Amino acid sequence: MNLNTSQKMPADSDQEARKRTLKDGPVIFQLEDILPDEAREKKDLALAELNHLFKMYLRERGTRKKDTSILGQFSVIYNDPRFSVWHTMSKPEQSDALSDQVIMPPVYDELIGPVGITAGDDKIIQGVVKDAVQNAIDSFSHAAFLQKKYVTRFPGIKIILFIDQAQERMVLAVVDNGYGEKITKPKKNYTGEEYGDDFASRLVDWVVRRYFEKEEVEIRHDIAYTGGQGMALKKLNIELQLDTEVHFLASGAVIELKLNNFF
Repeated sequence: MNLNTSQKMPADSDQEARKRTLKDGPVIFQLEDILPDEAREKKDLALAELNHLFKMYLRERGTRKKDTSILGQFSVIYNDPRFSVWHTMSKPEQSDALSDQVIMPPVYDELIGPVGITAGDDKIIQGVVKDAVQNAIDSFSHAAFLQKKYVTRFPGIKIILFIDQAQERMVLAVVDNGYGEKITKPKKNYTGEEYGDDFASRLVDWVVRRYFEKEEVEIRHDIAYTGGQGMALKKLNIELQLDTEVHFLASGAVIELKLNNFF
């Protein structure tokens, strides 16, 4: 199932979209939005990094910045102070913290709704973004533990709906400033627990790696993950037949959803 918009964008709306820059768009926070000076600096660094990652993503896909028109965008900053001390926390403490991150502020629904409507199907867009956000939160966990990355900035995502004028199609991009490399996350069983080291668990893991995952990446079992998002992205491609792709960049990643031709 592909999203489709059959009518050409009106000229005045097109001109309005062309005027939008990456610095436009609302910024919402996981916690209260009254920040001390140090936190404001971390927020600014996070936003600058997300904008830079989007530009890197455009270069990787061969899209010129002047050929893009932004239709809608907003950012979410995960300003939980625990991310700055993640490397000192136990795995259960990390797991509890991750459970708090997946709950979006109420204003999120007000912002994602119009993006989905503009794209042509708000339910599909919300589903794709949900999987992208879960993937980003796992990546934040990895970066916070291994790189101690969020001592100087906050984790964050940026949702951008834009028109690729050269290819004449709409694209949804979800940018995150996480680890920036492919991460294989621990699989979880139906009870939500990670598979253990028993024979049955090892057999399941071998089957998954042998027939579904061609690349083996070391799993850090001492880091907490929400788990299972790799399979969610495969579901988008296989079951829903959506044209999605993940771009791993130097200091983050972009999950891309290519929509049907806009014109």
